[in-house]
Amino acid sequence: MATTLSTATLTVSIQENITLNGTKQGASINAKFGKIKQVDERIFTVPTSSETAILNLSSSASAGTYVTSKVRYVRFTNLDDTNFVRLTFVSGSKNRFDTKLEAGRSMIFSNASISGSAAGASFDSFSNFTSVKATANSSAVDVGMFVATI
Repeated sequence: MATTLSTATLTVSIQENITLNGTKQGASINAKFGKIKQVDERIFTVPTSSETAILNLSSSASAGTYVTSKVRYVRFTNLDDTNFVRLTFVSGSKNRFDTKLEAGRSMIFSNASISGSAAGASFDSFSNFTSVKATANSSAVDVGMFVATI
């Protein structure tokens, strides 16, 4: 069976505007991601009690899992107006990268490559994360997710 789906280009716009001392500052950036075949958008509640898997990557697609090499754009948005959410990018059994996503803020990335090193250690290489987990800080937090793949 041949697919009847056509691909499209995803356009992402980032705009910064501020006036400091009477001078306008900022930029407008438009990024285009071609040949997008699938998008998923959802909102989910992240609890405080434990890490909750919110995105999984693998070499083959399955329920809630995207193909690592096909991911082109992912956005997480903390929809809470007060509490932060901790996002944990996991690669293997010991490699983790954590970031704090403040209330009302978004995080965007366009591939699965991450790296981390111990204090004083030099950069070795990138590895692909296999999952993103989330934990709310003091009260459950709603998180929006948008994923685009080829």
